[in-house]
Amino acid sequence: MVDLLKLTHTTPDQCYQSQMMGSWWQLNKVGSIFRALGKTIGRTRMFLADALGWRATWRQYSPIAWGLVAGCIWLAAAVGNDASWPEIVLAALYLFGVLAAVCAIDARYGIIPDGLVIALAVGGLIQVVVTGQAELPQRVAEAGLFFAAGWLFRAGYRRMRDHHGLGFGDVKFATAAVTWIGIEAAPRLLIMAVLSALASLVILRIEGHRLHRQLAISFGPHLAIGLWLSWVAEILQVDVLQPGFWLP
Repeated sequence: MVDLLKLTHTTPDQCYQSQMMGSWWQLNKVGSIFRALGKTIGRTRMFLADALGWRATWRQYSPIAWGLVAGCIWLAAAVGNDASWPEIVLAALYLFGVLAAVCAIDARYGIIPDGLVIALAVGGLIQVVVTGQAELPQRVAEAGLFFAAGWLFRAGYRRMRDHHGLGFGDVKFATAAVTWIGIEAAPRLLIMAVLSALASLVILRIEGHRLHRQLAISFGPHLAIGLWLSWVAEILQVDVLQPGFWLP
């Protein structure tokens, strides 16, 4: 009978150590994930507290933070009589958490982590399946079409202006956003994002900051509030860009 331990030149102690090292690596990886999640939650909480409190650090993002809160209040006041309110509330909590984290990280570091983009896209596709708002292949195709359009716009702008007017992370984030609202609502998202960015620039100007054409701002928070309000409006079946929505 062949001794496999001799053939592989591995002792029982070495096998045990190898198994222990594998288990330790897995536990360490899980621990790293939880530590990263904890840091993200802490940064998000600090961002919201500073922005909602009109503190100098994130004062330019105050309209975004209050817009997130307003969307929560608006949704809570309207879905009480809806039979599918549990699914709506769960989706809203998930979306709010991801978007708030995007705002906090992009505002501070100028990047949108791929992990949050993936979380946004996966949540959007799950929402499509659960609510039946659209066919899953259709929504995936819409997201792909939007990504292609965003990539071409970014490349064209770079070619004409010799610098990027839109970060690649913003393109990926907006593509993931389409999984939540569909490509038909994408123009509404972009319009609200631009209006939010203009509001932030006005605040910066009032605060005494010098504005110029080469000024780079984090666009992720503005895309986030555009998606949040677009999604809430989609759920409540209203069009916030119609004049009749704001005027009696």
